[in-house]
Amino acid sequence: MGQKRKRDVNVEVTSPSTTATDLSKLSLTSTSFQIIAGSYDRVLHGLRVSILSDNATKSATFTPLFLFTAHASSIRCLAVSPPSDNSSNGSSSNKRILATSSPDTKINLYHLHTRTNLGTLAPPSASPTTSLVFPSKSTLISTDEAGYIHIFRTRDWSLLTSLHCPTPKPKPSAILQGGGVNSLAVHPSGKLALSVSKDERAVRMWNLMTGRKAGVLVFPKTIPRLITGVNGEGVKVNWRPEGKEGYAVMFERGVVLFGVDSTVKGKISTTPVSKLHQIKFLETEIDSEMQELCLLATEDGRVVVYLIPQESEPSAEAEEEEEIKPFVIATIVPSSSDKSRIKDFDILAHPSSDQKSRYFLTTANSEGIIRVYSLDFTKLHVKDGISAKKQRINKDDQPNRDSDKSTEKIQAGDDGFAHMTGEYDTNRRITCLTTAEVEESAPGIIKERDEDEENSDERESDSEGEDEEDGDDDEMGEDGDGNENGDEEEEWGGIGDSE
Repeated sequence: MGQKRKRDVNVEVTSPSTTATDLSKLSLTSTSFQIIAGSYDRVLHGLRVSILSDNATKSATFTPLFLFTAHASSIRCLAVSPPSDNSSNGSSSNKRILATSSPDTKINLYHLHTRTNLGTLAPPSASPTTSLVFPSKSTLISTDEAGYIHIFRTRDWSLLTSLHCPTPKPKPSAILQGGGVNSLAVHPSGKLALSVSKDERAVRMWNLMTGRKAGVLVFPKTIPRLITGVNGEGVKVNWRPEGKEGYAVMFERGVVLFGVDSTVKGKISTTPVSKLHQIKFLETEIDSEMQELCLLATEDGRVVVYLIPQESEPSAEAEEEEEIKPFVIATIVPSSSDKSRIKDFDILAHPSSDQKSRYFLTTANSEGIIRVYSLDFTKLHVKDGISAKKQRINKDDQPNRDSDKSTEKIQAGDDGFAHMTGEYDTNRRITCLTTAEVEESAPGIIKERDEDEENSDERESDSEGEDEEDGDDDEMGEDGDGNENGDEEEEWGGIGDSE
């Protein structure tokens, strides 16, 4: 991919409130990870967070790692490759790759450990990228506004195949404005993928072992408009933990849970109703039992934690299977009066093996403030659908409490389940965020001066394996014979970890 760009590494930036003695202390008694955030201002932020392990004083120290202009326009999405399975001695992030994209149709690649530029990918569709996914350390998948799903091999960044979502047919007297892919989710097995698109009230399934579409599920009309919104399109799609229980589709104002047979298993709508921006699933131990949790980021600055009850065996007397009813066990909000919308958030498990119920929640709001929370699920106790752990509620939150009496609000700063360890103001409008483990042997802290310098090394894939599809499916399970390039859709090995 060309020669790596040499950079000036003589400039070191540290937090003004952090001394050399403090850094030495933190390196011995703290847990560290890094935050990567993109912004409307084209700037890519990299921060190292060190959280003291002392239970008495939970405080975070933010240290800038990098700060530079990554694209010619706003950064839309980013992704970090998973660590190697055979990593040892804390070197899990040695070969991790950061991918970023923007409406400039380019995908930039960076080495997360050495913080060097690896080059640029130019997908053959030449359309703005809408999402990036690393299903394994050997594969990168991108989606774009033209409806294409491009699958790249990280070893040589060659294009393995391209899948295409047919443009939805507009209704009579309606103008079609979209057709691009909104979100993509790859099954943990690496054999299947789900996608939702603009102006399409359906979820598509893809067979990644053959590079073919596997079918389409049109959303049932029983889903209320309160959840789907006006367009009715899926905003994000996620597999539930391990993919064993099915998947979930996030709409504008709610979430619908689907089983492995693509039947509706349950619905989630926040109270008060609010627009949703991000969804994450988590499986952890609560009250000595493994529980499935769903976390939602809202327009009014909340991260709502739902517990999804386990499905009960249907009785012989019941004519229809009852839907599961997720319930709120916590609502995480900052202790300040800041109610800015949460643009993105991420969850990172505690690196210690004896802290399996502890996690770090990192949120970024529209005002550019990054907040880090320490979550301890051993402090939560679930009984009859209501959390038994009571928390104090500030007087400033009285209106919200009155409007949502069934929701328990956990204030950051209280001793209990959620504790805000610190916040960092980027002074920029953040669009996307992710977290990753930090490598202790990484190079020194760098702040680039040449923010306007463009990458001279670009890697353009010469593969032209675009798959054209002209057929529309009506239900899940069709085999996708409408693809014209049948020769290129022979089994190509899927997206396994082997390189």
